[in-house]
Amino acid sequence: MERHLPVFIFIAPFLSAFIVPFLRKSRSATQLLTATALAFSSFCSLKALCVVSHSGPIEYALGGWAPPYGIEWRLDCLNALMCFLISTIALVVILATGPSVKKEIPRSYTTYYVLVLLHLTGLLGMALTHDLFNLFVFLEVASLTGYALIASGDSRRGNVASFKYLLIGTIGASFYLLGIGYLYAATGTLNMGDMGIRIHAVIQSRSVFLGVVFVLLGLLIKMGLFPFHGWLPDAYTYASNSATALIAPLMTKVSIYVFIRIFGGIFDRTVLSHFHILPVLLAFSAIAIIGGSVMAFLQSDLKRMLAYSSISHIGLIMLALSLNDPAAWMGAILHILNHAVMKAVLFLAVAGAAHTHGVTHLQDLRTIRGRMPFTLTAVCIASLSMIGIPPLAGFFSKWYILTGAFQSGKPLFVIIVLLSGLLTALYFFKMLEQIFFQKDSGERKLAEAPLALVAWPFTLSIGLLLLGFYAPAIYAWGMQHIVPVVFV
Repeated sequence: MERHLPVFIFIAPFLSAFIVPFLRKSRSATQLLTATALAFSSFCSLKALCVVSHSGPIEYALGGWAPPYGIEWRLDCLNALMCFLISTIALVVILATGPSVKKEIPRSYTTYYVLVLLHLTGLLGMALTHDLFNLFVFLEVASLTGYALIASGDSRRGNVASFKYLLIGTIGASFYLLGIGYLYAATGTLNMGDMGIRIHAVIQSRSVFLGVVFVLLGLLIKMGLFPFHGWLPDAYTYASNSATALIAPLMTKVSIYVFIRIFGGIFDRTVLSHFHILPVLLAFSAIAIIGGSVMAFLQSDLKRMLAYSSISHIGLIMLALSLNDPAAWMGAILHILNHAVMKAVLFLAVAGAAHTHGVTHLQDLRTIRGRMPFTLTAVCIASLSMIGIPPLAGFFSKWYILTGAFQSGKPLFVIIVLLSGLLTALYFFKMLEQIFFQKDSGERKLAEAPLALVAWPFTLSIGLLLLGFYAPAIYAWGMQHIVPVVFV
């Protein structure tokens, strides 16, 4: 039974996507089926995480065709954790955004939930597969449904943002596909494990060089790292609130996971050093941290501020992965987990405030002081965690990244990591100032968002306290079970 866990994680949302259209007359049944499928995937992911932690990786050959000739799915501690993160965050977002979907997407909610399930199917497939071409297929499934989700609202600007994302995303996917074509030509395999063994014999090949460069370019575009981030601000800003709350915490994180899996597992540190990739990534990441933070500080639109904040934190994660230090790598993985939860809280809170009081800009926040106490509590906890205030989760992941920067002997990047926290504090304190210190003449009667849009972000914000409390244990577990696999 345990050997089938990879299929169980994937199959529930996949099959549900084809059942949802038959429930189109009932909005509540559609949402319930979507949530049930994700709850099943989340449970199976947690079960898989426990199994692989104690018994080692689970390898599953699709159709009984053994790798490297057949497609292999593989579960280890890293992608079991990613599957749990994807399915759990998605479950919370689906449960929370029912009122928002009803208001923003009143006529095409069935299509919306089908797109959600297929999008999550793509993300889970990207996490599960151990085959580079199969990964491309799931990348395209996630991307195409992502474009449609961004355009799912009634906003014309959302359609334009979706089209822009489609153009840039297609370029990224083409780079990735071209890259794995070159790598296949050089190694004769698409299986990640098999390619990791064969790559060193052909490391001097021009095909390998081109393959590495094109795959890297494709992934940098998909994750939105500077200077390939042009699609991200508009996509997050103009999509419906329910779609943004789903896409923002997950899509870029899964692309970073793919980077870790490929450039930590197949192209180990020897390959990265051979092609002089790390200095380029360090430069891009440092600029993303500073530039993203400055742009976030300059914004007045809430969702756009959070979008540029994501660009900055993507830079922080990639800087950690470019430091060539195991503590920094584990700090980056921990920050992927923490940042997904923090962004889910913030975008769900924005969805609740927009749904109830029409809040879209920073100055609008002064109108909800005293009216939405639970929502504002969740916002404060998530904001302080983003800044890196102990004992919240964000502090610990930044601390481990800082530790890795010290150990790597790169003082400039120690300063940049510290500067990241300071710049994050500037734009989040600017937001908190509007909530607590700006005057508003309106009445202070309690007017919270619908229960689902209050309870779930508040619950996730409490989760940030728990993640902070257990961060040292998660770090120690990851250093034992994850880092030896990906930091080769």
